Amino acid sequence: MAGLEIVVGTYEQFTVCYRVEQLQKDPSKLYLKEAFAVHMHTASVRTIASNGKYVATGGADDRVCLLDVQNDMQQSEFLHHDGTVNTVAFSDDGSFLFTGGTDGSMAAINTATQAVTKTWKGAHKAAVQSISIHPKGKMALSLGSDMVLKTWDLVTGRALFTTSLHKNRLYGSSLTDVQWSPDGEHFALLGNKVVDVISIETTRSVRTLECGSKPTTMCWLSVEEIAVGLESGELVMANILEETQMEKLQIYESRLKSLSCLGEYIATASSAGEVSLWHLQGVDFTQICTQQIGCRPICLTLMNSGRYELQMKTPEKGVLQKLPDENVGTKSASIAKRVAKELAWVSVETEDPVQLAASKKSQKGPKRKHSQAARSNGEQTGIVKKKRSNVFVEESIDSGVTLSKPDLAHKEKNGKASNGAAKPKKIKKKA
Repeated sequence: MAGLEIVVGTYEQFTVCYRVEQLQKDPSKLYLKEAFAVHMHTASVRTIASNGKYVATGGADDRVCLLDVQNDMQQSEFLHHDGTVNTVAFSDDGSFLFTGGTDGSMAAINTATQAVTKTWKGAHKAAVQSISIHPKGKMALSLGSDMVLKTWDLVTGRALFTTSLHKNRLYGSSLTDVQWSPDGEHFALLGNKVVDVISIETTRSVRTLECGSKPTTMCWLSVEEIAVGLESGELVMANILEETQMEKLQIYESRLKSLSCLGEYIATASSAGEVSLWHLQGVDFTQICTQQIGCRPICLTLMNSGRYELQMKTPEKGVLQKLPDENVGTKSASIAKRVAKELAWVSVETEDPVQLAASKKSQKGPKRKHSQAARSNGEQTGIVKKKRSNVFVEESIDSGVTLSKPDLAHKEKNGKASNGAAKPKKIKKKA
């Protein structure tokens, strides 16, 4: 039995979980089955995160909700924001949940005591758009709609640096998301027409992706690869250290609204209500299953239940692939070697007959091939390379606070990017 679960937040105020199940008649095929649906908000669900024990959501009703998926689906809610909750993020060990809203404040919730233990009023002069916790858990980044990026010391609870980005023409008029890389050596900024990756060692951009269509969502695939969803329905996968390594695949006709990565698996959602699970292995990018959920997705997260191992027979090799349950290989440069420790538990015993019937009619789509010669010459589809931004300047706002050495230590890179041409992905999409 499969163990992956996709939890989706919708405009219709519901939080819906879909569990990946094996077909009884053909265990090599998988489908998405609704595991549970809860109505915790009175307005749209704007953001979602999970740490294994809990699924956290933030809504346009000013609420932060915690759903205990390992303990009888117990629900808790918090009303400490005076506006829409735009972002929720768990600490690495899951002991704290950080939230940010349109009121410009940030807060930390102790998940054990179910209490708000710290509030930063006026963390930003405008709405808090995104919060990202460093993998070591001692530092965080927050991004405001005021185009200001702040670095926080989570040990002291004080702001360390503030960086104003509104003068940088590269980002346009807005920045909507910031995310640390799995190793904490880089972070990515999602702008109006651009995705910019910054090195904390040099404070300079290591790669800038300027897109013809507006970027809507992003997630890290590994310490060197990043995936970006576009308003045009395309998915971009790029290596931040190699200019020639990039793929752009049309996976939806409508906007790619949200995506999440877990190991070799990627979950995506379109604005038209399609939720899909993909398997990325080498140059093959295969659609495992998809579901029209009948709602309008806003956000999603991909989890591994831990009670079951996802086993899938690949058509080419005919061998079982197992999803690891531990975080390994964070220093690997290959795509999809990072596996998060995310556990959840839901129980649904019956199989979806509609999906069972539909699976009989489904056929494998053709592989999409790209010119190797064009790839070796640095040709990129739909992406225009621009000059890297010159420098990312951080200005100290609290000279009395310094980071601990482990947080500021400059690490040497594990390896240089190869000069070889990138191998194009082959996309296999079920009909």
